[in-house]
Amino acid sequence: MRILIVDDESLNRFLLSHMLEEAGYNDCYEAESGHEALRLAERIKPDLVLLDVVMDDMDGFEVAPKLKQLAGDIYLPIIFITALDDQESLARCLEVGGDDFASKPFDKMILTAKIRAHARTRLLSKKASEQNQELVYYRNAVEREHAIVEHIFKNALTISQSVSHFFDYRLAPASSFNGDLFLIEPSPTGGIYFLMGDFTGHGLASAIGALPVTRAFQAMSEKGISVSEMASTINNTLLKLLPGDMFFASVIVEIGNSGTQFNIWHGGMPDMLLVAPDGQIRKRFESMHMALGILEADEFEDDVEHFEGEFGDRLVGYSDGVVELTNAQEKMLGEEALVKWITSQPDINVQALEQKIDKFRGTAEQLDDITLVSYTCQSLDSLKSNHAVCLVPFDITVDLDAELLKTIDPIHELIIMVSSQNGMQGIRSDFSTVLSELYNNALDHGLLQLDSAMKKSTDGFFEYFEARLEKLAQLHDGNISIHVSYEPDSKTLELTVSDSGPGFDVANLCKTKETDSFGRGILLVKELCQNVTYTDGGSTAKVSFTI
Repeated sequence: MRILIVDDESLNRFLLSHMLEEAGYNDCYEAESGHEALRLAERIKPDLVLLDVVMDDMDGFEVAPKLKQLAGDIYLPIIFITALDDQESLARCLEVGGDDFASKPFDKMILTAKIRAHARTRLLSKKASEQNQELVYYRNAVEREHAIVEHIFKNALTISQSVSHFFDYRLAPASSFNGDLFLIEPSPTGGIYFLMGDFTGHGLASAIGALPVTRAFQAMSEKGISVSEMASTINNTLLKLLPGDMFFASVIVEIGNSGTQFNIWHGGMPDMLLVAPDGQIRKRFESMHMALGILEADEFEDDVEHFEGEFGDRLVGYSDGVVELTNAQEKMLGEEALVKWITSQPDINVQALEQKIDKFRGTAEQLDDITLVSYTCQSLDSLKSNHAVCLVPFDITVDLDAELLKTIDPIHELIIMVSSQNGMQGIRSDFSTVLSELYNNALDHGLLQLDSAMKKSTDGFFEYFEARLEKLAQLHDGNISIHVSYEPDSKTLELTVSDSGPGFDVANLCKTKETDSFGRGILLVKELCQNVTYTDGGSTAKVSFTI
């Protein structure tokens, strides 16, 4: 321990040095004036100072604050050595920066006890200073890393400006980084894709998954990939990336080039509402699937819900951070109150909704990320563009016997074959939807003779798929033929799907209520294709697309 003794009397310095050496303090330094004390303190960085009050050049009252200033943030104990005994002088010793005082003549036992006590405080101060420096370094490093990550996120999580004006939306993160995600991209067909999702939790950890999701979504949108393919691809990506306790609730939507047609994959998010101009809820899109990043590929369901709205209808979506918001009285907003705001004022914009939400929350802390999205059905003619089309005619024929039907799904491979041709990207989503519907109809109703009416209830839905697996395993005869042909002169792509089964009643299958979860597929096929014909008692379906 380095002790600086400051006294203009050599005898006092000698007595103090000798006393301290006997007490085991051998690292002592002497200064005979205030100026010398300051110069020496700057060089040796003392751990404690014994300072005389009365000196000729500079008294202790002047020296003490300067010594404290040299010590910086680390505690430097100063013990005044004084013969003064009036209360005013002793009080001033403490006011100018002194921490203690010892009276002349010196009491060895009391002085060394005071030195040991102040030495402990000095040691604690040094440790605290070192820890503060480490914290400052760590904070600076974290701030730098956050700045880098923010820069990356700012450039990666972009919303396409070519279509953003069709949406009214707000994203309000609960912390610096947003666990909610909202993306919009134009489709090659002249429509729009958008994705709204919510990673588990909030902050940086929950936002990390947004980067691969964004890149995948942007790349697939550019290729015109179907919503079901998007959901499957993102699920497989997140399954490999996310820890077991993390997932991505999301809604993936394709808006057709009509501006009113929706293809929706919904997994784990709150209901989306399609609200008519008069405030009536035309359609409530409920979650049909588990969130992304949970199920393995063989368990994952990519079924998509299709619906045709009308001009003026509003599709409204929101994250659970909205409906689970609580105010200072710990009352939850709830979905009922939010829906009431939307339906009672059908033309309310997102900003006004946000103001209502903030008013409800009041002074309470926002605990989760908040996302609000609104799209109004309208013409998307401005998004249509002319693409180069394939100039070479082609034919693709696939024949699948019973054994192949059990082991492969030809849909994905056929989609890749067709969409790889010039100009076909624009119909990829529609072609994928139609091919899936016709192939599944041929297999389920043509060969396996399953009745879609089984899917009227949740239990029936599971019974349907259990029966499908059982009948498919027992299938020994039968085949399905898929034929795709393209004629460049007419720019027409034809798709024919035939099965060797006894056929099925197409007209009866189309007689479905709006609330039923089955039978809509054939109606959708008719909406997406220019021509649709069924022959051979329903065993052959032929459709065409204009490129």
